[in-house]
Amino acid sequence: MFKKSVVIVLIAVSTLLLSNCRSASHIEVVEDPSVESDSYISHRISAVVDPYGSFIKVEDDITIPAYRVKEKITFLLLSDLTVESLDPRVRIELDKADLKEDDLGLDREDHSGSSAISEKRYSVYPAADHDGDLSFKISYEGQINYPVVEAGEEYARSFGQSPGIISERGVYLGGSTYWVPSFDDELIRFNLTVNLPEGWDAVSQGKRTIPEQPEGRRVVVWDSPEPMEEVFLIAAEFTEYSGMAGPVEVNAFLRSPDEALAMKYIKTTAQYLELYRNLIGPYPYAKFALVENFWETGYGMPSFTLLGEKVIRFPFILHSSYPHELLHNWWGNSVFVDFDSGNWCEGVTTYMADHLIKEQRGQGVEYRRSTLKKFTDHVNEENDFPLSRFTSRNSAASEAIGYGKSLMTWNMLREKTGDRLFIEGFRKFYSEYRFKTASFDDIRKSFEDVTGDDLKGFFTQWVERKGAPELELFGCEVVEGNSGNLLRFTISQVQREAPFDLDIPVAVTFSDSVRVIKVAMTGRRVDSEVSFDTKPLSIQVDPS
Repeated sequence: MFKKSVVIVLIAVSTLLLSNCRSASHIEVVEDPSVESDSYISHRISAVVDPYGSFIKVEDDITIPAYRVKEKITFLLLSDLTVESLDPRVRIELDKADLKEDDLGLDREDHSGSSAISEKRYSVYPAADHDGDLSFKISYEGQINYPVVEAGEEYARSFGQSPGIISERGVYLGGSTYWVPSFDDELIRFNLTVNLPEGWDAVSQGKRTIPEQPEGRRVVVWDSPEPMEEVFLIAAEFTEYSGMAGPVEVNAFLRSPDEALAMKYIKTTAQYLELYRNLIGPYPYAKFALVENFWETGYGMPSFTLLGEKVIRFPFILHSSYPHELLHNWWGNSVFVDFDSGNWCEGVTTYMADHLIKEQRGQGVEYRRSTLKKFTDHVNEENDFPLSRFTSRNSAASEAIGYGKSLMTWNMLREKTGDRLFIEGFRKFYSEYRFKTASFDDIRKSFEDVTGDDLKGFFTQWVERKGAPELELFGCEVVEGNSGNLLRFTISQVQREAPFDLDIPVAVTFSDSVRVIKVAMTGRRVDSEVSFDTKPLSIQVDPS
């Protein structure tokens, strides 16, 4: 995996990436007219939450498009919840209990607590004479209180985790909770009304409205017309702060009042929304919210992020983890991941957030070197696997591959295409796959469209193959003659696996300058000869 050539180039690239940014007042919110309103299962959810009793009661009006209606339709729901059909023309029966499904939430990020829960599978039988869309209403209720467990310390995000919890400290419900009926992991639309004790507030995806408040209660409505993978319900006794970034509402929901902290996040949000709008395309939602959690998390949900109370008060988070989670609204939370072919999203997000920020500060070289060191330290023949098999990080090795190797792959693609086409490639990808599921191969096709190049070999090598090249430089000499100074050197790939096709940056140093050349390598060894007017003093393979 290879990196930028020289620091001077990195600084110039950072300027290019930021040169088109305008004020936050120009931020656009995208509406996707290509998505038909009746093409998704929709939920109209009314939830009454008792945080002190860890209890929830839900009524869900479900509509299934006609073309998905069958004689028997199945869904999964958390085993702790008891279900009742409120529609006499639709029969619901328990099909199987104590199922253990793969985690549905947070882009399949590992949940240590997920094994504690089980689901029940229910069968829905429409009336025999039913025709058209199927709309029916169910009611379900029960206690949800899975304690937070600490994750392992082996990899970077060693936060506590819970598949779902309702407690007096706060509420966390998501896809991993299976608190909303799941029909074969299909994308859904939803409208969520939450009824809570007075003094509490609720956050979810989409746009909020606040209806007339009943005495002693707090009612909030969240509407998500955009297709979603899951439904989140986050609740606590929040203090809310608000601002605007163009048409985008920016919120901070804090567990303790802190106006200065909230304003820092609101201002920073506006800056990064504008940066990524220019780099990728319009922001896909009507709001973005910072939400403080009651345990340490670093989650990026559609239109909000859920961060722990210690995390949000670290000063460096504003320009490290925070923009990473915000960027997930483009990658992962509006362009969804086809996990069957590998999770491309984390590497792209890390490259365009964590790496870009370091690059802007002139620290890109060190960041990439650290990334490669993690790969060398943690990945070996026993635990290595290709990017096409990465779904989520659950160890230092999986993080070094799914985040690190992926990041380096995008850096090599940027080297190969140049900055302008690199940006155009991802802008085209975002435009074509917004609110759709996409794969590495879809990224390849977008880049081939804008570059006109055949990139199948590049993607096959770095996505489908495991391993990485190890290079050795030897045989360096300068032969002085009448025609100039002939530099000879040999580069060899010494890893046990088959050789990779590489374009290797080689920096040649002279008394008053440095010149970078590219060496194309398509086999185990390449012998190079380059003539210079001035005598070379030193040579470095891939110095940055």
